[in-house]
Amino acid sequence: MTVDGHSTGKQSLIADIAAAFLLLSRIPIFWHHFPDDRPPVFMTALWAFPIVGLVIGAAGGLVMLGAQTLHLPPLFVALSGIFIMVMLSGAMHEDGLADMADGFGGGHDLESKIRIMHDSRIGTYGVLALILGNAGRIVLLSELAIQFSGMNLVALMALIAAAARFQPVMQLALFPISQHASLASLVARPGVIQLIVAALIWAVPLYFLLNIQSLLIMSGATLALSLWLGRLATRQVDGLTGDVMGAATIIGEIALMGSLLALMGYMAP
Repeated sequence: MTVDGHSTGKQSLIADIAAAFLLLSRIPIFWHHFPDDRPPVFMTALWAFPIVGLVIGAAGGLVMLGAQTLHLPPLFVALSGIFIMVMLSGAMHEDGLADMADGFGGGHDLESKIRIMHDSRIGTYGVLALILGNAGRIVLLSELAIQFSGMNLVALMALIAAAARFQPVMQLALFPISQHASLASLVARPGVIQLIVAALIWAVPLYFLLNIQSLLIMSGATLALSLWLGRLATRQVDGLTGDVMGAATIIGEIALMGSLLALMGYMAP
């Protein structure tokens, strides 16, 4: 089996899910073992990216539910949820956001942008991106913690995190991978079936949790930002990188929460 010319080998659906968790989280995969002669294949695991989001988001939602039960302030409820999600993901998406901001903001040409993005040190643009990005998430999430409670909050958090992790998959389907990206040997353009399955994992339950209008507004707003970011990356560094896709996940969470709250405010009597 090949994907855009890359040999992918054969891998079971369970192995795909395990590979997605290995790539996108710090959650141990004690339930699956990859033999030494058959390492994980990430190219076929793209469809399972939202599943990782479901688990990480649900964990954050459960912690938020516990904080709500203790009648803690919404701001603390939001902070507790974000803290758990960051710990489970290894802060890889936040790191991508910071590196992208440093590279795009501080680089003068293609080579300098890539060099800055690969530098482990963080600069002014990266710090500002982290502050503003996390401040936005905290504010939006604290408001969601007021509007939703119980298992509805847990389900919503799981689906938002899943939808956010669909954004890199969608970007890979629409934009080239930069030849300067270290992830070029790990992922490739997803197939149509992969893309559809990845979308259905979060879109169908989100429809039942909310409604078709909310699903369309949230999906449309997030899609627009992901397309903008993909086009920006193509102009800046000739395509997608791991940092860009990590940033797309954070920006996706903000877009999903912001558009939902905006719709709720508009529909309120």
